[in-house]
Amino acid sequence: MSVTDPGQRKALEQAVQWYTLLQSGSAGPQDQLGWQHWLQQGAANQWAWQQIERLQQRLQGVPAAVAGRTLELAGQAQHNTRRSVLKGVALMLGGSSLGWLGVDQLENGAWLADYHTAVGQRLPVVLADGGQLMLNTDSAADVRYDAHQRLVHVRRGEVMVTTAGDPAGRPFFVQTAQGRVQALGTRFSVRLLGGETHVAVFEHQVRITPAHGRPLLLQPGQYCQFTATGATPAEPLPAEQDAWTQGLLVANEQRLDALLAELARYRSGWLRCDPSVARLRVSGTFPVDDTDKALRAIASVLPIGIMRRTRYWVTVSGLQKA
Repeated sequence: MSVTDPGQRKALEQAVQWYTLLQSGSAGPQDQLGWQHWLQQGAANQWAWQQIERLQQRLQGVPAAVAGRTLELAGQAQHNTRRSVLKGVALMLGGSSLGWLGVDQLENGAWLADYHTAVGQRLPVVLADGGQLMLNTDSAADVRYDAHQRLVHVRRGEVMVTTAGDPAGRPFFVQTAQGRVQALGTRFSVRLLGGETHVAVFEHQVRITPAHGRPLLLQPGQYCQFTATGATPAEPLPAEQDAWTQGLLVANEQRLDALLAELARYRSGWLRCDPSVARLRVSGTFPVDDTDKALRAIASVLPIGIMRRTRYWVTVSGLQKA
């Protein structure tokens, strides 16, 4: 679809503005009423909002990192201009070419990575030496083996690494924008989150080396996060942190907003937690391959309601009083 009609383009710009506001978490009841009023003003506005919803449905058909970056642009308006958001949406709607968005905005070229996953997808990869790499939802990674080293470059998301012995004795590294993680015969995960690299060790050891900081040795059952300048002290690893490799999300007295934030990684669209129920605690094991089922399970044990404006726009809030 090419957006050439000025009225449609204006409506699409307004739809993006409403989307960024409603997804920001700061929208109140008056904002929601304003959005509904805007939506009812004409066919062009309804058409534009349908395009935003269709955008979610088309994520499976494009490179995962491009799709994820477009949603991030929409969801992080405080860090991006409205025009940048519109460019991302227009790209996904087919309104322009890749060059309009600009390769430099596509998360360091993650969409060109050797391996990538869409939202809600996991991908197991058997490495050349017999080791294993598992990509979590909305992730991207390159694999480079040469005569001197074995290297996995995580561009986006999260990976689980299970290393294998190497007759040539080449070291195994995982590279991120913040530094390197060296495997010392081990099983560990690496996740990019908020400008940091999070590392969890399940077997043996890893050595973390920030780009401009001191190395840190992590033991089995420990985790930490690091930036380019340094790492936090090692902490005990919460139980079942690798359950995602089996398609599960395990909560142990976890805050509801934190649990929903994790669950949101596995579904397209917007999953919002109302502040009134954010502090509720929940325990249980939930399937990430069926997030609607997971939401129903959470609602069965907590006094919450699930409001669905569309399949891709869900709000979890307190139960309405009669």
